[in-house]
Order: sequence, then C-alpha cells, then structure tokens
Amino acid sequence: MSFYAIDPKASDDQGLTLVSLSGPAEAETILKLLADLSTRAEGDTSLRVLIDETGLRPGFVGPTDIQKIVAAWRRATALRTTRVAVFASNLAIYGLNRMFQGLGGRDVEGRVRIFSERLSATTWLLDASAFPEEL
Repeated sequence: MSFYAIDPKASDDQGLTLVSLSGPAEAETILKLLADLSTRAEGDTSLRVLIDETGLRPGFVGPTDIQKIVAAWRRATALRTTRVAVFASNLAIYGLNRMFQGLGGRDVEGRVRIFSERLSATTWLLDASAFPEEL
C-alpha cells in the first residue's frame, strides 16, 4: 500500500510545501494526493509543491491509471496556479511521471516538471523567472 505525507513546514523558509510519496505506486493514493493539494491550492494561489518520490516503488499504475490522474488534474482547477516539481530516482517512477506530463499536455505545461534529483527540482521551483504570470 502506498501513502503520502504533506509537511508544509518542512521547507517553510523557502515557501515550499514538501510531499513525500512512499510504498508501491497506486493510482488511488495519487488521486487522493491531488484532491488534497487542490484543497490547499484553493486557499493559496501561490502554492509551490516539492514532491519527493524517492521512497515510491513501481506498483500497479499503468497508462489507464495515468489518464485518470490527468483527468483529476484537469478537474482540479485550483491546481492550475500551483507549481509542482517532482523528483524520482527510480527510472520506472520517473517514466510514469513523464507519461503524466506528456498526457497532461497544455494543462500541466509550465506548471509541473519532473526531475531525477531534489536540488534541480528545488532550484526550478524557486526560480521566479521560470514562471510567467499568465499561462
């Protein structure tokens, strides 16, 4: 079973919300995480999220599940103002994230980036010039 933990104070000095995903990847957990992040984004339009997937292992997530996750992202309109950087060291998990990014198209373009290391993900999130005001 996979799980996530949101620690908004972990990177408070940088204004980031840290999320950790662990266990075998499951679409249900990711869908719950999106719903939780959407609720948070409704109250904070400048939300920047750093998702650590180094503890996530390949599980039961396939292309159909990725399409469900993309559909949930599209329904969560508050997330359209949220900046999300994901870092995953496992190549299979990295690939699933890139599949989400590809299938999400313009809905995730410019707002979600996938990285293989934390430093690059954090740097991208903190680079204000990487985010035009209007997307």
